[in-house]
Amino acid sequence: MMKGWTIQRLGIAVVIATCVAISITAIAAADTMRIGAILALTGNSASNGQSIRDGILLAVDEINKRGGVNGSRVEVAIEDSKGDPQEAVEVFNRMERTRPALFYMSFLSNVGVALGPLTDEKNVVLVGISTSAAAFVRDRQMVYQYWPLVQADMPPLVRILQDLNVKKLGIIYSSDEFGTAEQRLAVKAFSDTGGTVAAQSIQLTDTDFHRQLEALKDQDAIYIASVGSILTETVRQLREAEFKGAILMPPSGANPTFFVMPQMQGVYVVAPVIYNQSYLFAREAGAKYTARYQKPFDHWAAGGYDFIKLITGLLEDHPVSRQSVQDVLAAGFDYSGVFGPVRLRPGEHVISFPMYPAQILNNTIKFR
Repeated sequence: MMKGWTIQRLGIAVVIATCVAISITAIAAADTMRIGAILALTGNSASNGQSIRDGILLAVDEINKRGGVNGSRVEVAIEDSKGDPQEAVEVFNRMERTRPALFYMSFLSNVGVALGPLTDEKNVVLVGISTSAAAFVRDRQMVYQYWPLVQADMPPLVRILQDLNVKKLGIIYSSDEFGTAEQRLAVKAFSDTGGTVAAQSIQLTDTDFHRQLEALKDQDAIYIASVGSILTETVRQLREAEFKGAILMPPSGANPTFFVMPQMQGVYVVAPVIYNQSYLFAREAGAKYTARYQKPFDHWAAGGYDFIKLITGLLEDHPVSRQSVQDVLAAGFDYSGVFGPVRLRPGEHVISFPMYPAQILNNTIKFR
């Protein structure tokens, strides 16, 4: 009797073990690698946020068609921050309560700065796409930015100025963190070459820059250290004033919507390699993006696309967990993608790549 009972218990144990194994297999098969993206899909920066979204979705589709990551399907939950830090905080808290993500991506410095303390508290990685403000990663443990600091703009900027034999540089800059950082670094970089600098500040809400431009009219060149419509409006007013010198812009001026504007022809710009049609990785990714969305591949889309490819590649053969994301980023890496050679040094938080001197000509961008 005891022997029969032992055999029966053994049989039950085998059945239970088999059921558990089947259950685990089913869970593993249905498992997903869930990514959260909090982007400005409406508001002043909506077009850029939408480009990041579209780049992310293109990369996710490509990865899932190849079988996902370690057998897990990649899923992305995209929410609208509206460009508002408080809205972004509410979105993040809601996502954490309902379906927490493996890691989060954000766009806009002010949004990322608001989210940073929360992601540190939750011990989950936050990656800022096309975010260059130093405050985004300052004193943060779990925050990374996928865009070089503004220091990377200086070597190509100085090279353009030297090629043009500029001796007197004017700078018009927005009085936000980005503009003031660009202005400070440009003054030092150009002064170190023996040049002189005159600078004028503006507010992001300004629309009339004639007074500032009048003060800079005798300079050999003017560098516009700002973003968005300020760039195109400043160039338009410079053209109206018949400014004879060279006009230069930071990477925020490397925007395909600007390339076709008549007033932008001839403007010099610091640019990432994705706009160089001779660079195969960027050309292939750009062709797929344009075919799918019927719009140009810009550096916002490239940031979303490339980071998804990068992080999923790093996570191959690692457990799909928040800790794994932390570990692979903390270890650093060298990677070749649509931005060229991309590097994160061990223990650092800025994922960087080179910038290059370029010029807007004939409705496109030409690298020098």
